[in-house]
Amino acid sequence: MAISDRELTWDDISLTSKLLGTGNFGEVRKGTVNLDGESVAAAIKVLKRGADEAARRDFQQEVDIMRHVGYHPNIINLLGTCDHQGQQYMALEMAGNGDLKKYLRTSRVLETTSPAYANIRQTVGTVSTLSPVQLLRITCDVATGMDHLSSKDVIHRDLAARNVLLTDSLIAKVADFGLSRGEGIYEQTSKRAVPFRSTALEALSTRIYTTQSDVWSFGILLWEIVTLGGTPYSGMKSRTLLRSLREGYRLPKPRNCDEDLYQMMLQCWQRRPEDRPTFSDLVEQLKGMMEDKSSYVNIEKEDDFEYAVIDSDDNDDMDDDDNTFTG
Repeated sequence: MAISDRELTWDDISLTSKLLGTGNFGEVRKGTVNLDGESVAAAIKVLKRGADEAARRDFQQEVDIMRHVGYHPNIINLLGTCDHQGQQYMALEMAGNGDLKKYLRTSRVLETTSPAYANIRQTVGTVSTLSPVQLLRITCDVATGMDHLSSKDVIHRDLAARNVLLTDSLIAKVADFGLSRGEGIYEQTSKRAVPFRSTALEALSTRIYTTQSDVWSFGILLWEIVTLGGTPYSGMKSRTLLRSLREGYRLPKPRNCDEDLYQMMLQCWQRRPEDRPTFSDLVEQLKGMMEDKSSYVNIEKEDDFEYAVIDSDDNDDMDDDDNTFTG
């Protein structure tokens, strides 16, 4: 089990040359940490030397938030921190299968079925290497992780498939919540870009986020899962999207999606935040769906099945300076 408040010594940390990511704060490298004599794979964030006060504050805030939420199997947990010769390190759990968005897209398989008889036309269908049960299990894992975060009054503000990681055994873990807020409600005043495809209508309009804003984002993530990594609102620009959402437009039902699962998405996208389900409600509904063993996502080969579109420009950010997103 991960220890979320451990101070590591420099001898406890081993860094490799494999770079997992970079950002304004510095970089993330693959490595290991020694926990009670056991070598544990870790993603190690390194705060760059000479980082400004804002980067140092963000780094410490991420540590504080992760300590606040504590351990949970469906979030990326803090393994420990280290301060060595003025350099700050943060060791996080590794998830061997990477982010959910890429994994879903990689699961798309084009399969050709040989005809049984020479005079029967060859058929080509689309399938996923992930089963309907696995897709529903991943969805429930995310809802469970978010239920834990919401119970700690932590608002994610950027819940999307790209910010969910999968372990080697395909357990989903919510990630990148370290720069969230832990007050139950948050008003954004900074100039950070807004992920417009997955952000709730009220947050796009007012910059005010609550846990129910995260529920809206969960509905978008559910759509991403069902469509095996499709781009939400494919081809729509941010200005057009906000106007359309205000007029009542919502993502259409994927052709391979059961009506009950689509109704769950629509409930998450209710205009009034108080009309949306809680994460606890969603966990209960999803567990019920898994128990009844019906297929809520169809990945069988059918003549009329097509993959959802993936935009070549998959950028989800909208700069705060766009005055479309005020009022």
